[in-house]
Amino acid sequence: MKIGIFSIIAAISCALPLYGTPGADVNVSVRNVAPFALPGHVVEIDGTRILPRTGRDFTVTATDGSQLPSQLTHDNKILVHTDLPAGSSTQFIISPAKAAGQSLLTDTICVAQIRPDKQDDFAWENDHGGYRLYGPVYRRGGGKVSGYDIWTKSVPYPTLKQRYDDHAAYGMSYHKDFGSGMDVYTVGRTLGAGMNALIDNDTICYPCAYESCEFLDNGPLRVTAKVTCYPETIGDDKNVVETRIITLDAGSWLNKTTVSYDGLTKPHPLTTGIVVHKQNKKAYAIDPGNRYFAYVDLTDNPANGNGAIFIGVVNPTLPDSITYVPLTPEVGDAIGQVMTHSTYNPGEEYTYYWGSGWSKGGVKGMDAWRRSLTEQYQLLNQYPLEITIE
Repeated sequence: MKIGIFSIIAAISCALPLYGTPGADVNVSVRNVAPFALPGHVVEIDGTRILPRTGRDFTVTATDGSQLPSQLTHDNKILVHTDLPAGSSTQFIISPAKAAGQSLLTDTICVAQIRPDKQDDFAWENDHGGYRLYGPVYRRGGGKVSGYDIWTKSVPYPTLKQRYDDHAAYGMSYHKDFGSGMDVYTVGRTLGAGMNALIDNDTICYPCAYESCEFLDNGPLRVTAKVTCYPETIGDDKNVVETRIITLDAGSWLNKTTVSYDGLTKPHPLTTGIVVHKQNKKAYAIDPGNRYFAYVDLTDNPANGNGAIFIGVVNPTLPDSITYVPLTPEVGDAIGQVMTHSTYNPGEEYTYYWGSGWSKGGVKGMDAWRRSLTEQYQLLNQYPLEITIE
């Protein structure tokens, strides 16, 4: 599917000072120093040294002349979608486009939407999975769900809009798999699939729904959303506003999320967690060395043959600890949560990675899932890509 209404119009219109006349090719070398391959990886290149030479309409080609999918983001990053073999070096040529808009002829993989017809759902996806947050209409109606929701996927192209539309127009429930996946994950009043939350007097301050959501990038290779939550009372602070920048790239199993809190005057405990359901009580794993924890969720109706959902959280920096904490009282089928324990200081930003995969969508078991989480941590901390702009 070619990019259409989901074009990154906002990104194209961003102002960027040009310090010369566009018209020159730029050679870029990317070295994957990791001992593992990165298939379908999105390479992020700082565009501030490139765009003055190429202009904002550009094409990216491999050394064999084939054009590679690319995107320019709201913050002037050039994204290139390609395969990076283990221990390899890859070269790109970034050139001024021959025609305006030529650089956007890229299949849409990542896309986000707001559904006013469905409680203001904020739903977003890439080729591996989809996610949901409830919005203002849901909260005003008395809703209590707090954590991130999951939509399973078994196809690489966008499906969530079609699921919503078919659900509304034809009664095709998105809780049933019609060939691309479904919504069979239960969140409730929990952290769901990797939500963060402050803790006050040993009580988790669950955020409920977002107040506003701004799309900074909307495909084809990256979705970036700025989510602002409702003001909450945290301890003595009566007007604490949480902001999240959520980023999901093509080919990635995990969302990158950066969290900050305005109006907080004192340090508070901060947690990130995954809910554990009674259908699979012991199916969680904690790896402090590689700074991740994982869980296998058997969905809200395991007897229906829904497969298994693999969920994980990766922290670039080590939290104080990661433990399983029982829920007292239990919340429906939710019996506990695997949670990080650390401290948030006013004015800081907290960045972590969270996401999911499906047994019917390419994840071949818990060992494979844990390996992907380990590789994510290692890519962040041990084997970052080496990018050279010539």
